[in-house]
Amino acid sequence: MNERRVRSIGQSSDAGYALIATMMLLALLASLYTAYFTVTHTELALVKASKDSQSGFNAAEAGLNLRGEEIRSIFEDYGKPDGVSPDGIIGCDAGQLGEGDYRCQTYSFSNGQNAVTYVSEDQQNPYSIVIPQGEAFQGLNALEYRYTATSVGRNLTGSNEAILELTFLSRLVPLFQFAIFFEEDLEFFNGASMTVDGHVHTNGDMYIGTQSGGTTNYTGQVTVASNLYRGQKSQASCSGYQGTARISDVASNTNPNFITLPSCSASRFEINDVSNWNENVMLGVEPVDVPRPEDMDSFSDGDYWQRADIRLVLRLDGDGAPVLDNSPTGIEVVGTDGLIDTAATAALHDMSCSGQIDEGGVNYSVGNRGPSDPQKLRLFREYQSNSILNGYEVTLEVDLQNLLNCMYQHPEILAGKTLDDDTEDGLVFYFALDGPESGASHNNYGVRIRNGAELQSSLSGAPLVKGLTVVSDQKIIVWGDYNSIGWVPAALMGDTLWLLSNDWNDSDSEQLSVYQRDGNATQVYAAVISGMRRTGNANGEAGQNFGANSNGGGVINIFRFNEWFREGTSIPDFTYVGSLVSLGPPRHSTSTWGPFTYYSAPNRNWSYEVRFNDPDLLPPMTPTFVYLRQELFVRDYELY
Repeated sequence: MNERRVRSIGQSSDAGYALIATMMLLALLASLYTAYFTVTHTELALVKASKDSQSGFNAAEAGLNLRGEEIRSIFEDYGKPDGVSPDGIIGCDAGQLGEGDYRCQTYSFSNGQNAVTYVSEDQQNPYSIVIPQGEAFQGLNALEYRYTATSVGRNLTGSNEAILELTFLSRLVPLFQFAIFFEEDLEFFNGASMTVDGHVHTNGDMYIGTQSGGTTNYTGQVTVASNLYRGQKSQASCSGYQGTARISDVASNTNPNFITLPSCSASRFEINDVSNWNENVMLGVEPVDVPRPEDMDSFSDGDYWQRADIRLVLRLDGDGAPVLDNSPTGIEVVGTDGLIDTAATAALHDMSCSGQIDEGGVNYSVGNRGPSDPQKLRLFREYQSNSILNGYEVTLEVDLQNLLNCMYQHPEILAGKTLDDDTEDGLVFYFALDGPESGASHNNYGVRIRNGAELQSSLSGAPLVKGLTVVSDQKIIVWGDYNSIGWVPAALMGDTLWLLSNDWNDSDSEQLSVYQRDGNATQVYAAVISGMRRTGNANGEAGQNFGANSNGGGVINIFRFNEWFREGTSIPDFTYVGSLVSLGPPRHSTSTWGPFTYYSAPNRNWSYEVRFNDPDLLPPMTPTFVYLRQELFVRDYELY
């Protein structure tokens, strides 16, 4: 009996222990489930928060990009943002939206997110800076404008999920601070030694095809948007173009450290590795936005026509003859609307304004030439391409120094301005031809400038010209020395640029043999803008390998010659000091570089005008390009 009771008590104790263990296990499982549920719920909440945050970030970033692009496009169109910023996002939410380009603007997206944005401007704008070393265009002066765009990403309920800011810089860089600047493909194939002192840039490809026996040296930074080649563009073979090319690995005119590029021994090849040059050579640089040639058109809303101090127009009838109804030369002083200024035109032709230009029995400071004149001009490169008007030019003739004399005697010609006017940092003259062929893709219209060695009036008491820019949408022909006496900041901007030496005489136009058109030493000190014909009529690979006769002439032919530059056995110098810029192909001169029977080249004694490194010594209305740079991209965690 006692034994059975003991056994029963033991069995009851075991069952109790099992029950307790089971209850503890159930409690543990419940605890684990609760913990799992809590963790899962927390993770789901975190995932949702992370997803919402990422969606908000994406919305804010999209709004930032859209707003930044709006500001960018304003600069790319050569404008400048303007307006009033709101008082942060608080102002946007309160309906105080600001004004103009800086105002609050909301972008909505398909996922229900939206972004509220605004722009603020640095109150110290603009900053005059020197672009830092190691960047593209290092060492150049620029006007820098600084802006910050703010974007807040919000969800469907209007809650803020991300706040982003983008600070970006817009730099306006003068084109005439480059030794050479090309909007399109840039080609070198000099024969003798040529040293390029200063920055070189192309928005296209660059071809270095130095002729055998020659050397091309670059002392400044070289920046290329596309590809860098050794060899010519017009033909793949290096035969005859196996000369030396060297680029310094430091930007220094006085102490360059030249490193020789690989030689072109057989066929043209591309250079991809420029690490040896310590960023003094940069490939794949973002192309910069430059003015268009159309911005310099006559009778337009372009700045050069609108802001010029004087606009002289040679009026031509349907047959291309001068219209003499309003002046004895056919040349009129006109307003921005193209209508004649009668009083100024009469003053321009006053008998006291005599010059070198013969018009009948009177000499004027301006005049015209055409195919029927006893004195007439033939440019043989144009003549070989197209014998329109028997190859003779129709030209607006300008005796530049005597024109300045006339303006001093008759201030009404400059609308009351004086010769030392500095509204545009100097004077801007626009010369145009208004005739049936003005807009033709190839015409024989041009502006010829003579007596320009000293860009000052020769009259006692006349104020000093501070700078002079001459603009035309037709060809500009420089006859003799230009700005070589008493240098002032000067520029020549035309469809194409031509040089006639000091030895030129219009009777040479009748000398069909190149050997009879002797050229002598001549000097030009001015920045130039000129159209350059595309080799192969196309940029990049599409223009390659069409043969020697497809050659556009390269940078060494930015000035077009017309004479035989030989003096016995010696070759005279064409001394040029300035900045060479091409914004595209010519629009009114389609003549090709070859065949080569109309000139022999002078020694090109060319160099960059270092005085242009001083922003105060740039020519009037120097064009700029827009260089945009992102400086800071941050995520804010405090809204107000």
